[in-house]
Amino acid sequence: MRVMVDMSATILHHGHIRLLRKARELGTVVVGLTSDAEVLRWKGYVPELPFESRKELLESIRFVDEVVETPWLITDATLSEHSIDLLVHGSDNKNEVDHNKLRILPRTEGISSSEIRARATAALVSFKNRKALFSAGPGSLLPENLLGLEPCFGRGDPAFQRIEERVLTALRKMSGHDRIARLQGSASLALEVAVRNFLYGRVLVIDTGYYAQRLVKFCNDAKAKGEVSHIDVMPYARRSQAQGNYDWIVSVYTETSCGLRNDIRSMKALAEKAGAQLMIDATGSIGLEPNHELADVIAYSSCKGLFGLTGAGFVAYNQVPRVEESSFALNLVNHLERRMTGPYHAICSLDQVLNRHSDFRESVRVGKQVFGRLHADRMLYPRDEQPLLCTLIRGAVRRNDENVVLYEPRSLEPGLSIVCHLGEGHLGREARGEIYSRISVVD
Repeated sequence: MRVMVDMSATILHHGHIRLLRKARELGTVVVGLTSDAEVLRWKGYVPELPFESRKELLESIRFVDEVVETPWLITDATLSEHSIDLLVHGSDNKNEVDHNKLRILPRTEGISSSEIRARATAALVSFKNRKALFSAGPGSLLPENLLGLEPCFGRGDPAFQRIEERVLTALRKMSGHDRIARLQGSASLALEVAVRNFLYGRVLVIDTGYYAQRLVKFCNDAKAKGEVSHIDVMPYARRSQAQGNYDWIVSVYTETSCGLRNDIRSMKALAEKAGAQLMIDATGSIGLEPNHELADVIAYSSCKGLFGLTGAGFVAYNQVPRVEESSFALNLVNHLERRMTGPYHAICSLDQVLNRHSDFRESVRVGKQVFGRLHADRMLYPRDEQPLLCTLIRGAVRRNDENVVLYEPRSLEPGLSIVCHLGEGHLGREARGEIYSRISVVD
């Protein structure tokens, strides 16, 4: 009996071998091998190995007697052409042939060419992550970052529009805000857009460090345009002493420049006391810290606690802004109405990531915990003032190998260092903090 087993064998695996072994028990095995053109037509990609190479591999298997080229779908005409008595296929059979000439065999569970491709991507990412990052973001590369990428465009591309809607819906849910704008650029751009479109009147900035001082710069620019009439800056340590009425309170949640976790509840209480709305720089806190819904407006990027690729900024809010910004690039409405190129690929990189966000956040928590045990005697802040993203310590951090990237804060007192905990994100819940063996802390 001549038995045909049809397959593409783009990536040959043990499931193929088991199917061929079972077919050999029935008779002479003829493999109907899908051509390169048919793989491209039906599967949508050029096979990793061309037809002749796949044919050579199959001919070397002792359960195979002959290999012939066949189309993707086998018909009775195909069986007749090659004098086939029986077609053997797995349970995913789509071939329409005489049922008397068809034998369905169970597939091998847990293996497929698609799964191997996903594993290969994970292996490639693991290899890339031999570089250990102790910086504030981006962190390690995730397989999901790559698997989510696809050609896309912001208008007239329904597939991308669905991706973008999923991502923005997830981000609104994460932060607790009704509205969100996405833009191509950094968190700095998102923050400047937020300041220029929302802030007006009297503004109080709570100064936590370098990134709060950046907000002061943005506020001064808004004042020069006339929307902001007055700006006060209050050091974080004296925040409880703030007096008077304001229209906006502005601050940073996680101040990575000094490893400080702001008390967002106290910021909200201060805003209520001053009769003000609250704007927060959430760059280092979104996805990692709770209670972002307490702020009326937040701005952040794609590449820190969200674990996406760089290139997307976001402004989340509840009430539409009352300021009309004249700058085209800084006008929030222009981003909402997609009047310029958006962060298409950064959005795609978040699509699969956000489905597993809790796993990746767990890797940061574990890293923070392990590093805290190793260097508890060097910490300067109590636990409730430390952000999940990073840790401020006494001492200097040294590389133990050349593939280590340290965090260099933009402003920090001599003798202090900051270590960030995004470097094992790709390990998810398998993270054990082993990355910290690659650095040393010295006095």
